[in-house]
Amino acid sequence: MSAAVRKSEPSAPSARGLARLSAVQAVFQLLQSDDKASDVVEQFLKFRVAEGGDAGMPAEADRPFFRSLVSGVEADQAALMALIEGALASDWKIARLDRLMRAVLVTGVHEMKARRDVPAPVILSEYARVAGQFYQGNEPGFVTSMLDRIGRQLRPDEFAARDAQAPKDG
Repeated sequence: MSAAVRKSEPSAPSARGLARLSAVQAVFQLLQSDDKASDVVEQFLKFRVAEGGDAGMPAEADRPFFRSLVSGVEADQAALMALIEGALASDWKIARLDRLMRAVLVTGVHEMKARRDVPAPVILSEYARVAGQFYQGNEPGFVTSMLDRIGRQLRPDEFAARDAQAPKDG
């Protein structure tokens, strides 16, 4: 098969991408327990690391980034949940979302809010990818839509610049 016809394989997640996936798993654990972020982080770093990631966190994940995501969610959880609730359709409540979806969204919203060093489009695509690891339906699109809506509140200048550069129809 020639290179022009060959389908491109999805690229392997980066060290930060692996940290995001692990952070969502850790935040999921936080959402269903009374555990502290520091305890969950230590559990992941000491006991749930594996070469393939099957035990929790791949060995090549960016550990400081993982730690900052999980700790940041714990520190700002109420405000993050309020942002998510505000972005839902008026007839929806956050309680209608399963805990895993809440973990994906709250981690993504935290990164959008706290990590200005990461461009918003990267956050949107990375958390859609994370959602795709757990869900087979429309959930990655839902995650992208929610993070886009919240990102426009948190980073209006970045989204306005991005919209201005987008090609216009017509």
